[in-house]
Amino acid sequence: MGLVLLAGGFVGLVIDGTRSLAGGSLYMTTLGTAVQALWPMAYQTLRATVLAHFPTFVWDPLLALLLLTPVSVVLCGVGALFILLSHKHHAATGYLPE
Repeated sequence: MGLVLLAGGFVGLVIDGTRSLAGGSLYMTTLGTAVQALWPMAYQTLRATVLAHFPTFVWDPLLALLLLTPVSVVLCGVGALFILLSHKHHAATGYLPE
């Protein structure tokens, strides 16, 4: 799963790079833009749910900032986190594992 998310982040980076080169200016797809494109009603539903059940500071500085993060950064970060969490640690036994 981690490698799939990491690959998705790389694909997002390539797409944004291609759009930036073609448009002549920097273009980054934010997480909020991607959510609105994939699930149009999800943004309004998420906002209404968070504002109804949590204090307002959860939406305004926290989730609003997260939704402004580029998709490639989010996917690469979550993918790297999954890879790190799934790594098996070997017990120290006094010799190097082969």
